[in-house]
Amino acid sequence: MPLFSGMTLIEHQRNHAFFLEKAAEFLQTDVRAVTLEWNIEQLLRRHLRLESRCDLESEHALLCFTSGPKGQQLESGLERYRLAIDSLSIPLVKVVVASDMEAPTPLYQFWAVPVEHHRRLYRFIRRLDRESTDTAAPVMGEPIRQRLWENSIGFLRHGREVLRTYGVPQKRGVLLLGPPGNGKTTACRWLYSQCGHRGLRWRDVGPDVFQQAKDCGNVRALFELDGPGIILFDDFDKVFRDRDEHGANQDLTTFLTELDGLHPRQGIVYIFTSNAELSQIDPAFRRPGRIDLVVEFCPPDSELRRRFILERWHADIIGTLDVEKAVATTDGLSFAELEEVKRLLVMHYLACGRWEWAAAWNAFRSGRTNSKPLQRIGFQQAAYEGRPMSAESSHHAPA
Repeated sequence: MPLFSGMTLIEHQRNHAFFLEKAAEFLQTDVRAVTLEWNIEQLLRRHLRLESRCDLESEHALLCFTSGPKGQQLESGLERYRLAIDSLSIPLVKVVVASDMEAPTPLYQFWAVPVEHHRRLYRFIRRLDRESTDTAAPVMGEPIRQRLWENSIGFLRHGREVLRTYGVPQKRGVLLLGPPGNGKTTACRWLYSQCGHRGLRWRDVGPDVFQQAKDCGNVRALFELDGPGIILFDDFDKVFRDRDEHGANQDLTTFLTELDGLHPRQGIVYIFTSNAELSQIDPAFRRPGRIDLVVEFCPPDSELRRRFILERWHADIIGTLDVEKAVATTDGLSFAELEEVKRLLVMHYLACGRWEWAAAWNAFRSGRTNSKPLQRIGFQQAAYEGRPMSAESSHHAPA
């Protein structure tokens, strides 16, 4: 909650106490103030029912008419909501106060919750946050998925104590390789979800963030966390390239210096993704001690395409589809391309009211012939990927 422009800390505290008292009067019970991150507030609002509004000093709150779906939002005043948690109905109040419009943040706002329900609200919000990050495990060979788990989440949960006992560095490096659309992004989203469920830290770093940190002399911070967790370096093709083939690479030198660190970092798994082949990755980067597991993501074989269709496509589609024919027809396609075929199926259904595989497939083939090459798919972008191959050798067979 920002200080109003020109207001001392004591004045700010006095005003906050006044606003909190107004909220307590509105709910007719003792309350505690909490603030919510924007994304958390959006999750919570899906479960809230607005009951009434009032101003701090008068009957009617100040509303701002907007172009959004609701058409209005509270500009200044109090809103009382009702939240159902299990069998309880809990009242909440949103307090919004118009501040000095020259201040960096024009609104002073917080939520007030009855003291007796403070912990209950916290647990409910934590559950919403975990559920919002739920991601299904990627469609991949089970042995490879298990190795990916053991070298990431499993390591953070179980391996560190044993490593500490025997004097082994408590960090891991996992390299995910392969052309876009085949599983790297889905695997990373899945690991991100698992971190959220287990209270582990997560950070994702892209090339632009790395370059900005390098320009500011603050690269070291990108390799550190304030607790056990995973740091994802996504789509670092140019940084990881072999220097013998592509020339001197100052970024790689900086990267390796910070990856090793003057003082060994504890309880961190570094995950790196690249569209390059293993032979194109600089040997200094992929040597043991920096990279402990390599997973290559190649176009899915027939078994994985069948699993992907049966597990990820809607039952209405599957019910009218010759799955074996679809699996055979889509030989060589990535998971992202399979998703595009599904989209075309749905679009044709919306237009004609019929599920027609031939029409969707012909449209897909036509689009591939006339379209530009697929763009890279990164962790921040929406795309279905999913299939790793074998992991610790330069010769890989389908899982």
